[in-house]
Order: sequence, then C-alpha cells, then structure tokens
Amino acid sequence: MVDLIVEIENTGQNCIVGKIIGNDYNDARFSYTVDYLQMEGSRPISLSLPLQTEAFSVHATRNFFEGLLPEGFIRKCVAKEVHADTNDY
Repeated sequence: MVDLIVEIENTGQNCIVGKIIGNDYNDARFSYTVDYLQMEGSRPISLSLPLQTEAFSVHATRNFFEGLLPEGFIRKCVAKEVHADTNDY
C-alpha cells in the first residue's frame, strides 16, 4: 500500500497539503487533507488539481506528479538511487 504525504513550502515552513494513496502507481490517487482545505489562504498545488474534498482520478494524479520528474537516463538514475521502478512516479 502506497501512502505518501504531499507537502509544499509555505512562507519558509513545510505544510502538509494531502496524500497519495493506493496499492502502487497504477491505482494511486491524490487527495487534499481536510486541514489544508480549511486553512485560510490554501491554494491548489496545480491548476489541474483544484481544491476539492474528493480524491482525484488515477489519471489526474499520475499526470501531475509524473510531470515533476526528469525523463530518460536521469529518471533511470533517480529510480536506481531510491530503489524504485522507473515507471513509478
């Protein structure tokens, strides 16, 4: 089971915005935490992931988070370093 915390930097402090939950990268879904949604001044982490209480689709989750990673040889090097599948975002 994948259960990853997603944080952003906000005025010099890390802030938990949500979680990615699933069995692996094929069914992982991102959702914002209730605390973050209720926080004054909270903003979406992406235009493609607007603030909402429901979890995002596997497709939307993968598209955003995979887009943060390098491609090709560098991605293979990063995956090897963290002992992860190169398809895993």
